[in-house]
Amino acid sequence: AHTVVVKGTEVYNPEKGGNVDLSILDVMQIFGRAGRPQFDKSGEATLITTHDALARYLDKLVRDVPIESTFIKHLADHLNAEVVGGTVTTLQEAVEWLTYTYLYVRMCKNPLS
Repeated sequence: AHTVVVKGTEVYNPEKGGNVDLSILDVMQIFGRAGRPQFDKSGEATLITTHDALARYLDKLVRDVPIESTFIKHLADHLNAEVVGGTVTTLQEAVEWLTYTYLYVRMCKNPLS
């Protein structure tokens, strides 16, 4: 789509038992869908949120902060799935598989984060 609109920034989180703000990563992902590369030179994105949340989103959207991976929290489950599926059968293959993840990229650039 040439234009994307995020109407409201609260989403239900069952773990917290209520609404939480849409993460800035989700907003950036949605905004990234604006514009059609084969037809448009640019795209437009609109965020409709509460006045209270506006400053937080503006700050996060204009500040250049690296995006960190949270894949480590689920690494064992995903690696196990690869083993069961036959994609990973040796330790060397597991190491190579990990190099294809964004977690690996961030670990190389910022290992303490």
